[in-house]
Amino acid sequence: MPEAEIRRLPVWGKALRLCHWGLALSVLVLLFSGWLIRWVPERAQSLDEVHFTSAALAIAALLIRLWLLFAGKGTATLNHLLPSRHSLGQAWAVLRSYLTLGKIRLPRWYAHNPLWAPLYLLLFLVLLIQAGSGLLLLNQITLLGDLSLRQVHVNGYYLIAGFTLLHILASFFHDAKGDGSDISAMVSGQRIFIIEAPEAHKSPQDNVVVSLDPGKFRKPEKP
Repeated sequence: MPEAEIRRLPVWGKALRLCHWGLALSVLVLLFSGWLIRWVPERAQSLDEVHFTSAALAIAALLIRLWLLFAGKGTATLNHLLPSRHSLGQAWAVLRSYLTLGKIRLPRWYAHNPLWAPLYLLLFLVLLIQAGSGLLLLNQITLLGDLSLRQVHVNGYYLIAGFTLLHILASFFHDAKGDGSDISAMVSGQRIFIIEAPEAHKSPQDNVVVSLDPGKFRKPEKP
């Protein structure tokens, strides 16, 4: 049986990883402090500074990540998040694997998860709206026409909380069922790729033996 080759290749740049973890940590603090501010109002004043500091970190990381979309290099750029016909087919395969709890094998891809990649763009948009509404509320602006900025901020909270929960669950799922070491890859920047050797040809006449001498090759002699 042909052996598979395992390679560990750099995929995620340092700036992208810093943005990812900056957003991840600040958003988790924002979600928890926001929940306490809403449901434990007696602690709101003591939590305001934590909430505002985390928001500043999140906004900084988000702006750098958006800059990388258009001025970055490699997998940090926008074209790696936009769907294509091929990635849509892979996205459906990922969803089927989720729905069957891994009984259907996950497809393989190079960088971004084909199902989640376009969702990241939607997340960036929601985070921008959340940041804007939060800054307006901080300046005691609660309405834009008939639009309640508090309700916009609350709705954004629920969307981000739902995305965060699903993203964490999916990350553990991929590490358990996949072969790309997704969690550690976002730490080291390197993903694991398993390259399966091609199966042996049924007929020896179809094999080509490549010589070590440059520019020379020969076919096996017929029996």
